[in-house]
Amino acid sequence: MVFSPNVTSYFKKSIQEHLPVKISENLHKYLGMSINFGRSKEQHFQFIMDKIWKKLKGWKEKNLSFEGRGVLIRAVAQALPTYYMSCFMLPKGLCSKIEKSVCSFWWGTTGSKRKIHWTKKENLFKSKHMGGLGFKTLREFNYAMLAKQAWRFHTNPTSLIAKVFKAKYFPHSDVLQAPTGCNPSYAWRSIHSSIWVILKGSCLKIRDGNSIRIWEDNWIPSHNNFKVLSPKEDNSQVRMVKDLILTNPLRWNSDYLNTHFLDIDKEHIEQIPLIGSSHKDELMWMFEPNGVYSVKSGYKAFKE
Repeated sequence: MVFSPNVTSYFKKSIQEHLPVKISENLHKYLGMSINFGRSKEQHFQFIMDKIWKKLKGWKEKNLSFEGRGVLIRAVAQALPTYYMSCFMLPKGLCSKIEKSVCSFWWGTTGSKRKIHWTKKENLFKSKHMGGLGFKTLREFNYAMLAKQAWRFHTNPTSLIAKVFKAKYFPHSDVLQAPTGCNPSYAWRSIHSSIWVILKGSCLKIRDGNSIRIWEDNWIPSHNNFKVLSPKEDNSQVRMVKDLILTNPLRWNSDYLNTHFLDIDKEHIEQIPLIGSSHKDELMWMFEPNGVYSVKSGYKAFKE
């Protein structure tokens, strides 16, 4: 156990009586992760760059084909920081340095001179289905890894780590609406900075419609941004999706949609199946594992 300097010795002792865990004053790392961070995050994470550079220098790139270099880059060089990126946001400067080292290794060197880079770095870091080599853009990958942590907090709120973060940073809201808070830890700041990824790439599955705001939330799976395109009326009393649903039988209120919504919105809304469940509305991810948006998978998720 590690305490902040503001914790009194009496409080430390009372906690240790309940939890028989050793108290440490000089614990700097735990499971390979740093506990204390200074002002310069790039200097703090420099050891990652050193590890990658050591690997790249150890490989004799002139004896490897381009295919072999690509395998080593994807399987080793870009896999090394994954563990750290799942908990912390690496500085932009460090990510840029790693990507430059990867490019230099890919194109090769002749003695002390580097060979010509025949295409832009951005082309190497495109996904394969977009004509690139599938190298990871580290900043984007970092956001993805941290967003997975936020997604776990949202989908598994009873886990111990989710309870701890909720009690400290968002006791009265969901993680997706949580504020950064006052003087937060670097781990929470890192996770909080990735929440926009979930908000942008997810869509709400309609159950009872009580918690879905018509104009603010993502809930139309066949729209590119999942939001309603129709302008919001100033004096409208209809704010939630439940207000657009009729019962006995369960159906969309076509008359209201015809009057207050654009035709494109009405068409896409009426395609959304109504389950009529008493469960709360759910959040679902709208992209395939390769990052490609799929309307078909979205409707499948709605039906399931």
